[in-house]
Amino acid sequence: MGSNTTAVAVDIDRVKAAWGSNDASLRARVLSARYSKYLATIDDPSTGALDEILAGALGDCRPSQYGYAVVALMHTLGTLLQHEVRSMEAIFGIDDVDSPDLNYPDETWPVPIPNTPEYPLVTIIPRDRLAALAAKIPAAHDGKGGEFIEALTGWVAKTIELGVDLVIFDY
Repeated sequence: MGSNTTAVAVDIDRVKAAWGSNDASLRARVLSARYSKYLATIDDPSTGALDEILAGALGDCRPSQYGYAVVALMHTLGTLLQHEVRSMEAIFGIDDVDSPDLNYPDETWPVPIPNTPEYPLVTIIPRDRLAALAAKIPAAHDGKGGEFIEALTGWVAKTIELGVDLVIFDY
């Protein structure tokens, strides 16, 4: 896990639909959103990665640029969930509440971009697996990572309430 962990409740099908959509309105919304303004300080999606994703044809941007552009897209299409976890010591990781029966990989992008060897890292938990995750959280808490457990519990509950998918980002 990274040093900053945030979550967004988003309909992954909407994110997938953005691939190749050439949606100029969506592009403008993504680039004017608060997350994109933050993103411009570390990896600016306006350098072409976002445009390539919306065109459905990748060029030669770095994998992290594509990753951050998709993160910006998810932030725009979804709801940023409260409670960012900022301390490495507070984070013990989604893997500690994962199990084979939940069947979700850590690195899964909803659009066909290259896996990012560095940040951002993403975990997508489909809406149909959120209840199983919620049931596992209490037993996974071993006294470590209480801040993460508290955040994850809230993220899962809010995402279930919204009826969409949960995306957890580490950067």
